Amino acid sequence: MLGHLIQADEETKVITIYRIDSGGVPTLYTSVSFDEARKMGLEKFGKLLGENLILDSPKLRDLFLP
Repeated sequence: MLGHLIQADEETKVITIYRIDSGGVPTLYTSVSFDEARKMGLEKFGKLLGENLILDSPKLRDLFLP
């Protein structure tokens, strides 16, 4: 595995995460609605992912900050 691609879609309000293999091919890992992520909180959301991912985006940061 090479890494991850994280898409935060403003229209559908869904965070979608793909694993990217060494050939650059994405495979869907998981998707979570903004509302569901917000309800979980950052710690639970991170545990759901279960992978070493760092999310830092002004739009996504607003989901988890008071």
